Amino acid sequence: MNITRMHLRVVQLLIAIMVFLNYNEVEGLSKEDEEFEKQLKILNKPPIKTIKTEYGDIYDCVDFYQQPAFDHPLLKVKIHTHHPQMKPSFSLTKRDNLESSTSNRSSGIELKDGGCPMGTVPIRRTTKEDLIREKRANRFNASYARGIYHFALGQTTDDQNNKFTGASMISSIYSPKVLPNQWSASVVKLQNGGDQIQAGWRVDPVLYGDTRARFFSLFKSGTTQCFNTRCPGFVIMNNNIPLDKVFSPTSSLNNIFVDTFLIQKDLITGRWWLIYSKDLTKIGYWPPELFKGLKGFASRAAWGGEVFSSGPTFPPMGSGSFIESPDSNKDAYCREISVLTSTGNVNDAKLQILNDAPELYTVLNRPVTGEKFGPTVFFGGPGTNK
Repeated sequence: MNITRMHLRVVQLLIAIMVFLNYNEVEGLSKEDEEFEKQLKILNKPPIKTIKTEYGDIYDCVDFYQQPAFDHPLLKVKIHTHHPQMKPSFSLTKRDNLESSTSNRSSGIELKDGGCPMGTVPIRRTTKEDLIREKRANRFNASYARGIYHFALGQTTDDQNNKFTGASMISSIYSPKVLPNQWSASVVKLQNGGDQIQAGWRVDPVLYGDTRARFFSLFKSGTTQCFNTRCPGFVIMNNNIPLDKVFSPTSSLNNIFVDTFLIQKDLITGRWWLIYSKDLTKIGYWPPELFKGLKGFASRAAWGGEVFSSGPTFPPMGSGSFIESPDSNKDAYCREISVLTSTGNVNDAKLQILNDAPELYTVLNRPVTGEKFGPTVFFGGPGTNK
């Protein structure tokens, strides 16, 4: 009888422990959900109009002054200095007159129905699923964390005497096959000290929840590192071409699609403008208040491929081909690369090659026979186990 009572007490104790653990687990999930809701309220502003794309993305048309950029304390106090019809003081002249016979322009995905109304800007809605993916991958507003990053770049010398006010490229657009814990990108970037701004295309399942090539921008300043509008900083000006948009179609063997990316500083206001497409469409700008080093000029510019993996397998870069002899019909490239000087001149970039994993990826700075490509960086590689 005593044994039976003892067994009963043990069972009751086990049940109590299980109930206690389950209660705490539910409480933990509840707190996590509450935190997600707080983040979503900060990231997702009240929409005036909502647009859903064929890929399932939801873009909220948000009042210009309600966009996340102006949550930044240094921008909030100067919000009156920004307005929806602002233009850079510099004049834009097309730099990509060197047409290639082997490439087409990627139209990308613009918003239907004429985009967002005047006075509003499109912002891709962040979902709870987005935040969960980032938390599981130990990422938030960061391009990599707890993993290994590789690069295959053409880069100018890092010289504080350099006074670059811009950089541009025409990049072939690909959709390399990456795993959920990886990303792969083609970039143009400018840097001064710890400050950096970059743009291009990117395949990133953690950031976007799919493996499509998408338009992205990124800025780094001090300990802050932020994609697109995921934290305060970048001011959107365009109401029809959104950041995060899908590029379609993308390149395949002998069927190459390209697009133009340009970053240029307004020497009067100090703003760094992001310009896109052969029509040199203004997407938006990074205000000088965000930076320390880039309040002035950029001391370094770079073009090429970057990848990341948090596991032992590294993703393809570019077209996924390991380059032996550059072939613009099958190898990824950044062509017509140039820098802008402090005097406003457009110069061909003088490059050094940087490749931290030559056993995985290749990068070459070679002229292209029979094509009017101008300065060109080819990059790529199959990735492998390590």
